[in-house]
Amino acid sequence: MPEVSLVLIDRLLAISRALAGHIDPGTAFRATAIEIGTLIPHDHMDLAVLSHDGRRHACYEAGFHTSWSELAQHPLPTEVSPIRSVLWGEVPYLLADDALRDQRFHFATAIDGPIFAARLRSRIVVPLRARGGIIGALNISRHEAGCYTLADVAVAQQCADLIAPYIFALIQTEEARRAMLAESEARNRVELLRVGASQLTEGMERERRRMAMDLHDQTLADLARIARQLSALRGQGVARAAQLADLEQEVAGCLTELRHIVDDMRPSVLELFGLRDAVEAHLNRSVARAKPPIAVRIADTSDGGADSLPEPVRTALYRIVQEAINNAVRHAAPRRIDVLLASTASALRVIVTDDGQGCGTVDPAAHGGIGHMHTRAALIGARLRIGQAGRKTGGTRVVVEIDRRPLREPPLAATATAPGQLAVSEAM
Repeated sequence: MPEVSLVLIDRLLAISRALAGHIDPGTAFRATAIEIGTLIPHDHMDLAVLSHDGRRHACYEAGFHTSWSELAQHPLPTEVSPIRSVLWGEVPYLLADDALRDQRFHFATAIDGPIFAARLRSRIVVPLRARGGIIGALNISRHEAGCYTLADVAVAQQCADLIAPYIFALIQTEEARRAMLAESEARNRVELLRVGASQLTEGMERERRRMAMDLHDQTLADLARIARQLSALRGQGVARAAQLADLEQEVAGCLTELRHIVDDMRPSVLELFGLRDAVEAHLNRSVARAKPPIAVRIADTSDGGADSLPEPVRTALYRIVQEAINNAVRHAAPRRIDVLLASTASALRVIVTDDGQGCGTVDPAAHGGIGHMHTRAALIGARLRIGQAGRKTGGTRVVVEIDRRPLREPPLAATATAPGQLAVSEAM
């Protein structure tokens, strides 16, 4: 017996040395599994680790991997674990001669598929303890039935007691690292929102000034001219049909200009008919006076997916697409512009492609239209890519993509206090 004890101590020291230097729970466990195998031969070994509240559990495997490995990234409720009786402290251990037939591992909600798929017959399950409580369990398995005894359970428990504090410390460190990353990301998002809101405010102020100049230089000037013509006709005491027709045409022109300004401020087609029709209306209006003519095409394979998004998100998508079309018409001299609305089960994608001069290298932090596109995308959690349409064809492709999962009211809603406030349409 003394010789056996010395051998066991030597192997436990080897396990301890195997733990040293590892900073990830999974790699640390796989290193120790090799040394544990010299004491308890096995075909499969895994480590179930409880979350801090004990409600969920992750899993790390050594040797071949099963679907339990997915739990390392996507923990599941502890109640579905086949070894929940050990994790909950209801039994001190589990020893099975044939886990395929042992009903302790099988119940209605158990994730027991790997036991059958990997033919894990002989099994030892012992708890991992740290800080006076159970933090997980060590599971050792072989394909053959009836391989393990109570003596093996005792050795497994000694191995578990040795590695538990180290594994616990690594898990705590990993959780602290993730918390720090989450906090850093949250701070970055807050800063992004602050900067984005500031940029949008500056852009909207420039847009107000532009609209004021448009009204003063175009519409108000036309109305003043019409007023002078009416005054002259009143002085003459009579108006000919041709003069009245000219006045009617002038008034119609003013109304058209005002409608364009109002449409830029509040995209009524978007609200009434949806994103596809709003984009098509803007696309046709943008190329109506282009010389030479620009061919356009719009396709929608999304089955109206955009119209299920919250209104601020939908409006921001429209503004991004609107800016992409404006940039192509004003700066790229294209012969053709294509817009595609497409969706998958998880995401909605809008793609604007032109065959124009191209945009070169795009700086996401640039001011003006492209900067506003990136800001709007960031504020609604969308992904925006602007690049060359093709190596041979040239041109520009703008892709904006947003997840279709149910969204809470996006941060953009906090900055959009009035429908007209989102009307930012700067040039490149």
